[in-house]
Amino acid sequence: MKIKVRKMEEESAVIEFNDSNYNFLNSLRRSLVSMVPCLAISDVDFHMGSLGSYTGEDEEEMEYESMSSMFNEIIAHRLGMIPIPTEEAVINAFRGAIDDEEKQPEIMYSLHKQGPCTVYSGDLEPVDGDKQLEIKNATIPIVKLTETQAILVYAKAKIGTADVHSKWQTVVAPRFYEARTMTVTEGKDSAKILELVGKSKFKKSGKKYKIEDPLEVEKAMKKIEKLWIEGDESDCVELSINEGQYIFEYETTGALTAKLALEQALKELKEHFEEFSSKLEKLG
Repeated sequence: MKIKVRKMEEESAVIEFNDSNYNFLNSLRRSLVSMVPCLAISDVDFHMGSLGSYTGEDEEEMEYESMSSMFNEIIAHRLGMIPIPTEEAVINAFRGAIDDEEKQPEIMYSLHKQGPCTVYSGDLEPVDGDKQLEIKNATIPIVKLTETQAILVYAKAKIGTADVHSKWQTVVAPRFYEARTMTVTEGKDSAKILELVGKSKFKKSGKKYKIEDPLEVEKAMKKIEKLWIEGDESDCVELSINEGQYIFEYETTGALTAKLALEQALKELKEHFEEFSSKLEKLG
């Protein structure tokens, strides 16, 4: 198997696999979705009742009540779905705590806002002030507070995997497809195809124009999609499957970097197969 990283950004990646197969890539996809550990808000403690009085700029004293227009359960669910930054050191330190409540990390967040305002994910702050735990996507709306309404919450982040709950799913939309080569035969109907895609993208061989880079083929197909479906120009275009070559793409919620998520998925997959193999050996 040969692997080529075509793109590796903070929250997304594109990887080219050669001499691979559907079964392995589907196992990798499933591992990315459900086996990669990360942090998520799990326990939420709401302060109920009065939060005291406050004198505003107009010197009018107002009494704030810990309440909002939403049930606490809904707010707790929304807090749970906020991606919590998870470093490799945290995973290594607490990976064994997923099934052991007593070993869970003591990572606490606080949220204290007074209305009128909209409460966002960025208002959730790590109690110990650790900058690495600050919410990266600070603009996720949680709840809207009106005058005299307020919210005071303390929440605990736990480590887990998405096979228990989707709030621990850090990789979204993992997908793969077979790589293709595009061939355009020179003729009266090929002019529009070459113009839309750009002649510079093709390699000419006799009366044929080829694009062999699978990513460029996908871009080209998007450009000529309408002609491909409705026009006669599709008759001069041939797509052929590159046997054993696949393009794998995925994105993360931001809880983990794309690189770390892939490393953890491969690690979990390796351990999963080693455990399965060991059990088979014991059966004799």
